[in-house]
Amino acid sequence: MEKHFSYKSEKQIWRILISGSGKLILETRDLNTKEVFFSCLYLENGENIFCNLQLDEKCWIGIEEIYKDIIFFHYFPKPDMPHHKGIIAFDIASQNILWTNNEFSFLFAGDDKVYGFKQGFEERYFFALDYLSGNLIEEFGSDHKKINALQKTADGKKDWSNYIYPQILKEEMCGKNIFELVKTQTQNLDVAGEIEYNLYNNFLLFNFHSKISEEWLANIFCAVNLKDNSMALTKILNASTKSLFTDSFFVYKNYLFLLCEKDEVMVYKIE
Repeated sequence: MEKHFSYKSEKQIWRILISGSGKLILETRDLNTKEVFFSCLYLENGENIFCNLQLDEKCWIGIEEIYKDIIFFHYFPKPDMPHHKGIIAFDIASQNILWTNNEFSFLFAGDDKVYGFKQGFEERYFFALDYLSGNLIEEFGSDHKKINALQKTADGKKDWSNYIYPQILKEEMCGKNIFELVKTQTQNLDVAGEIEYNLYNNFLLFNFHSKISEEWLANIFCAVNLKDNSMALTKILNASTKSLFTDSFFVYKNYLFLLCEKDEVMVYKIE
């Protein structure tokens, strides 16, 4: 298990996304100024495509979805209003905004279309736009059943088979051998909260919190080679925290992602 590359930010890492073409997109936020930044790297070599990108709206903006290397952003109407408004289509390759629509809100993308809605007084009105141009293709009125069926079809075409996410360690789920192996590895530590784990090929991956004082915890990740039960990797993800962090690791294809101290993503290759 070799370290592939790492990305460290001066801001807090908010979201980690991967495009279908293997590009890593990171959303980071400055907790003081509330400004949001976006960076994009080639997953195969860790090289930057762009770094700390900001749009005209620097605070109340986020990512809806990445579809065919187009990032679809949304606005937040107000800081205290969590619903999304507007669609901004940003092309990763050219690093340009392809189109903007401030009238509609994003629902989903599929079959080279972006599906959105416009909020009426009492109901929503649905539309389909061309994903590259933003041109209106079809209107659905307030036909919820039609939109729900289209969204179900689009969701069914998404391939999540390359992702492995952590799950709670339970003997009835993981089996006695895995359960006992994790317990053996952590028996001399004062574990707090749940242990999260998953398996990839011949590796057992798990993450837990250990008490270092009455108030403080350490968040620790371990990878065990199941061929000989040797420790392939151990990493302190948070040296001192008062909170229990979940989902601190995941696997995409043969890449292991670790979120460290809220401001660094470490990527390892699992051979």
